[in-house]
Amino acid sequence: MISLHPVSIDDIPTLARIHDEAFADDALMHLLYRLPERNPNLEKDLREWFLGSKTARFVKAVDDSTGDVLGWACWSLYLDGETHAAEEAAAAERHKTAPEVAISPALFFDYHRAVAKRRGKWITGKPASILQILTVDPKFQGRGAGAALVRAALQEADRHHVPAWLEASPAGLPLYRKCGFRDVGESIDFDLSEYGAQGDVRAVCMMYEKIANGKAQ
Repeated sequence: MISLHPVSIDDIPTLARIHDEAFADDALMHLLYRLPERNPNLEKDLREWFLGSKTARFVKAVDDSTGDVLGWACWSLYLDGETHAAEEAAAAERHKTAPEVAISPALFFDYHRAVAKRRGKWITGKPASILQILTVDPKFQGRGAGAALVRAALQEADRHHVPAWLEASPAGLPLYRKCGFRDVGESIDFDLSEYGAQGDVRAVCMMYEKIANGKAQ
């Protein structure tokens, strides 16, 4: 059985390890944060985010029989548009400086500008729940931890009558569609050859909204 629990400060090292292991083969994360090397600043950043944010909702999925943390997610829950707009503006300011570990600062800037542009069109300045991170330990993928984390966040969004938003990798599309997200018709696409690497990156912008009859639209 899998159960969901709030994250504690003592979980932060485990969250950082799961994040780095889950994204070890991700081309975008490699160029932005030099994975699969461990990001030396990740634990510090997560700890500051966990302690300092009033909108972040950190949740972990736990194997009840072993106590292992299978995966975790962080959603930003904005119950009013003013708070959302202010936090997006602060994020834009932070993203003017690339991490020291970034292999391609240019891609870091371009990617975050692209994310901000899509969110600005669809969701910024409105009450909303936005997925910031969802990651599952590679050893435990396929057991339903990711789906449980998504559905719990959507239940909270429904309670507060706000839509949910995320940028999905191609691998994540089936899960998010199954949970009720729809593709809004825009994606974020990069040819990595322009940044000294190989391959392509695509993130599909998706939204979830509950309507009066209880179904997602």
